[in-house]
Amino acid sequence: MAAAAEVLNLYRSMLRSSAKFSNYNIREYTKRKVQEGFHANARLAGEEAAAAVSKAKADHAVLQRQVEVYRMFGSPIKSVLDLKPDIKNLVR
Repeated sequence: MAAAAEVLNLYRSMLRSSAKFSNYNIREYTKRKVQEGFHANARLAGEEAAAAVSKAKADHAVLQRQVEVYRMFGSPIKSVLDLKPDIKNLVR
């Protein structure tokens, strides 16, 4: 059975990995899917919990690979949601 500390470490690691996407939409989608997945499996115990942890580890490896793919081949143009507005120029 997976220890709570191991599951929490995996959860945090997956959230950190999802935060590395440069595209806002993909970043928020992966963050939401990680949160939903862990919250849905929060009450599992025994073999089901071990299977969910092993699937999460495999998903984390896929997530890390996708971060690298998006880093290499993603668009260098930032999303409008990622741009920081210049407040000084907006107020006149």
